[in-house]
Amino acid sequence: MGPQQDSLTKRLRLSLGAWRSLVRRIDPSRSRLAWRTNALYWLDGAMQSTLRRIQDKSYSEALAATILQPPIFVLGFWRSGTTFLHELLCCDSRFGFPTTYACLNPAHFLLSERWIPAHQQQQTRRPMDEMHYSWSSPQEDEFALLGLGAPSAYQALLVPSLMKNVNPLLDLQQLPVKDQETWYGTFEYFLKLLTIHQGKPLILKSPTHGYRMRTLQKKFPGARYVLIERNPYEIFASNLKLWRTLTGRYGLEHCSENELERFILAAYTLHEKVISEGLRYSTPGSIARLRYEDLVAKPVEQISRVYFQLKLPDFELVRPAVEAHLAKTAGHRRNRFRLSREQRMRVDAAWGSLIEQKEYAWSGCSIELSDGERAPTE
Repeated sequence: MGPQQDSLTKRLRLSLGAWRSLVRRIDPSRSRLAWRTNALYWLDGAMQSTLRRIQDKSYSEALAATILQPPIFVLGFWRSGTTFLHELLCCDSRFGFPTTYACLNPAHFLLSERWIPAHQQQQTRRPMDEMHYSWSSPQEDEFALLGLGAPSAYQALLVPSLMKNVNPLLDLQQLPVKDQETWYGTFEYFLKLLTIHQGKPLILKSPTHGYRMRTLQKKFPGARYVLIERNPYEIFASNLKLWRTLTGRYGLEHCSENELERFILAAYTLHEKVISEGLRYSTPGSIARLRYEDLVAKPVEQISRVYFQLKLPDFELVRPAVEAHLAKTAGHRRNRFRLSREQRMRVDAAWGSLIEQKEYAWSGCSIELSDGERAPTE
């Protein structure tokens, strides 16, 4: 998660409808929306919506004729290793994936991607973990859904007060039927665009999809899932940095650290509940599960096991590409985190039973404890 987009204005690219819906939800008592940012969102929204109409007209016949193949979904809570896993799976050229450019420009990427200057393909670093990415890197399709105006958890990046109501923000099944239909129609539309662009079965990754697992199972019979888990203590600490960074960059409201903590604690609990329900309805051979710690320790072995469990095409054909990607990213240094004793106590109170069920422990994580109510900001 976390493209670094429009760094001078700290804006995401939204359709006119998406911006019109979001701006109405900003709490005036905590707003930090400057007039210039507001004007730029309106102007850019109008442009995005115009470009979408042109793209739709240009590809109307292809959109009508495109039949989606069952995707592979990478599931896992934020900061559980979904990006690393997604990149390894996307080394297989027999599959397609949403690129960063497509996800941040869903209204016109089929028209405009060919015009990207070569220098824009150079890699940059994500602000929350220093991982490299470029316009052509695998990305979360959730950013495309946000930009196109579908109901999205990432609306909270711009309007953090939406985090107060975790269930309707994250759980698609708790929204009105009309909103559910809007979400699926937008998702199907974007996947068709990707299929027109790449002509391959897709590997998709967005932590938000875990909350939609039952919907995905119903809408995409034959889809397969790769579920990754990580030590919950590290999940909590890493998510604090993630949401602090992104709401600071894109948020149009003031947001406190306490709000972020409450959101993360509630969101993880809900995620595990919905995933458990999805697992009960899963068909044999449709799900592969792994741990982040195992993936980091033995990535080739773990990806090979995923291929075997999901009956994917011969892994040996893609092994060289996986090994080459690992060699290229070998110098990446993982973040180190600190939590206060009080924060650890709050995690234990909210997630203790889940931590025990998953057979994780504090001793298995790499987090320093500090005194005080809250650990120092990194």
